[in-house]
Amino acid sequence: MVETSKQDRMPYLLFLCENRILAQNIDGHVIDLGGLTKQNGTIDWLLDGNKEKGENLKTEIEALEDLANKIDFLFLDGQFTSLPDISAEYKDKLTSAPSMEIVLNELGDKP
Repeated sequence: MVETSKQDRMPYLLFLCENRILAQNIDGHVIDLGGLTKQNGTIDWLLDGNKEKGENLKTEIEALEDLANKIDFLFLDGQFTSLPDISAEYKDKLTSAPSMEIVLNELGDKP
């Protein structure tokens, strides 16, 4: 059977660095998506662009997983279009920052 629909998937990296949520695209551009706070043994995060949030997370990995489950291609693509590239500011810091790769379906594709 011939495949009639091509599903394009775009990889991104999410980082937690200096109490900020950063994303990097395949071109190496880095943007600041929002902030995170750590207090009383939990982590809360908030995205600036859509006010999506996560609360009472126990670890940075759990925060990244929660974040990854709440971000879609349309939102992230829009953020890369509208926010400045801050890769020069963070280039030496990202290698040691907690991170997670996510792969999102491009517009119009269903998972």
